[in-house]
Amino acid sequence: MNITTIDQPTLDLLRKAFDIVLKQNNISYKKIGIVEEGEQLLFLYEGKDEKVHVFKWSKSSSVGVSFGVLAQSVLMPIIPHLRLLS
Repeated sequence: MNITTIDQPTLDLLRKAFDIVLKQNNISYKKIGIVEEGEQLLFLYEGKDEKVHVFKWSKSSSVGVSFGVLAQSVLMPIIPHLRLLS
């Protein structure tokens, strides 16, 4: 299933996809979230340090991509950093 619009149900499904990828990579967290800010989407991550870390990417690059592919493409480059925070 590909992303066609960015709305709250899409953000909720995207959060679930991020959760799956984090679990597959043994990354623990206190809280995560996906929010929209202007022309960007933000991945909010709270790890053991109890600080919220923000990772941004272009909203337009998310349209037409499947939830799983998007979660993988955003998270895989930052997995080493997230391991340090978890």
